[in-house]
Amino acid sequence: MAAGHSDYHRGDMPVEAQAGTFKGFMGLTVYGGALLALIVIMPTLVYGVGLGWVTALFVTLIVGFIIGVALKLKAQWYAVIVALAIFTAIVCGLLTLFF
Repeated sequence: MAAGHSDYHRGDMPVEAQAGTFKGFMGLTVYGGALLALIVIMPTLVYGVGLGWVTALFVTLIVGFIIGVALKLKAQWYAVIVALAIFTAIVCGLLTLFF
């Protein structure tokens, strides 16, 4: 059956869609993993190590910049972690005032 004539030619199939999907998946994995690491680091520093939330936020921001440089992430990464740091500072500040 398979030993006969075939129209298949090795390497002729277009794979742009599959390559784009794989690139998107890898980007999501890298950025998601880095963000998850930062999300785990800050509460660990606050509750596990006993640092204040301001110090923990500063350390987490520095670690985020180091991760960005190490993984060669785009400029959007730095904008997102700065925006999240500002948001976290506002929320933690409000929580400190009320509790």
